[in-house]
Amino acid sequence: MRLPLCDLRRAIDELTALRGLHVDNVYQVSAQEFLFKLTPGPVHLIVSTGRDRARVLVTDHPPAIPDSPPVFGAILRDALRGARLLGAMLLGEDRVVALDFDCGDSARRVVVEAFARQGNLLLLDADGVVERVIDGAVAKRRGTGVGANYKTPPAPDFTDDASCLPDLESADPFAANHALDAMFHAEGKESRAKTEERDRERLLARLKKSVRTIQRELENLADATKLRRDGETLLTHYAQLKKGARSFQGIGLDPKLSPQENIERTFELARKAIRARPILSERLANAGALLARVEAGEPVDERELPSSKPTRETPRKPFRVFLSLDGHRILVGKGGADNDKLTMKIAGPHDLFLHVRNSPGSHVIVPLQRGESVLQETLLDAASLALHYSKMRSANAVEVTYTPRRNVSKPKGAKAGLVSVKQEKVLRLRREPDRIARLLGTPAPGE
Repeated sequence: MRLPLCDLRRAIDELTALRGLHVDNVYQVSAQEFLFKLTPGPVHLIVSTGRDRARVLVTDHPPAIPDSPPVFGAILRDALRGARLLGAMLLGEDRVVALDFDCGDSARRVVVEAFARQGNLLLLDADGVVERVIDGAVAKRRGTGVGANYKTPPAPDFTDDASCLPDLESADPFAANHALDAMFHAEGKESRAKTEERDRERLLARLKKSVRTIQRELENLADATKLRRDGETLLTHYAQLKKGARSFQGIGLDPKLSPQENIERTFELARKAIRARPILSERLANAGALLARVEAGEPVDERELPSSKPTRETPRKPFRVFLSLDGHRILVGKGGADNDKLTMKIAGPHDLFLHVRNSPGSHVIVPLQRGESVLQETLLDAASLALHYSKMRSANAVEVTYTPRRNVSKPKGAKAGLVSVKQEKVLRLRREPDRIARLLGTPAPGE
């Protein structure tokens, strides 16, 4: 709402009735809006420089005070609290309002440039020098920055808008102020309602899109059971797989990957599908519930909405995680340097270390507490993983070394992954494709 100059003049004339009141407090309720509480009364004076909201009016609708107001409000409060209002007047032939205060030992003036498009508020000292200003860039362009003597902007060449006030026959000394304030309040209420409806429509569209996206992800989710069967087939016929092949018994392969990598990829896709289904189902249920609430007109906290930001990638781990038949975690190093990091830095002294004898391969760690013994199925599972992640993976039988981690050391200058083992035990292990397939196809916590 653009306030006609004639109506502003009429409202400012009524403010003479405030002469002699004291400033009890000053609140900054938004970036460009202030509330002066005057006593006795109290009387509330709203001062705004906002676009199409600029005004200086007595209000019956004081706005809520924010918990964390901007800093400029504190500056005005310190300068004017307890001051006596000497008067209000228009400066020049435009919407520039001066509020004069007696601060006891000095005088202060608040200048409100209540322009429709680019208003400003300035605090002047007794000599008319600008001490503080809300919008420093605007003040600088007008030559009224901090330290300058304030000069009223030249009167623009414009035709004033027609008065929007009705005929006011009232004993109310602030009849024009209250009438104009009611118009601004109604306009603000209507604007807020439109904004809320627009926000609601945007929220509905966002939630509907989220629901459609999650439904599509669920529909396109790979069949974990089929992928595990494919992985088991590839694992059983490992010796027949060739690098560069595009398929084997109807199972699609990536020709750029080795047989081992194709097997890993197939089981990884199965594990991802198993992990993803309950997560997506829960997300769909939550998004659907939020959508129903918004459609019913219920308020929704912004923190409840599905995030549109990509999830932050988790730091790379130097090991893979598997779950034994006994429910025990098994850690498998991903390479030479990762083996060193897993065994020498991550594993505890009581953890069990496993490795295929006389063959390059991954270090395998079974986390154990002091005095805890490894269960037989966990030992066989860990040994099978040591076989699968070694150069002997296609062998029918191998020997696997195992010992507490405290018996493993890193020789000085040894290449990555090479360690020295003492007091080792040896397990004669037969290759079991079904056991390896179970391990590879089962998601593990912390994977």
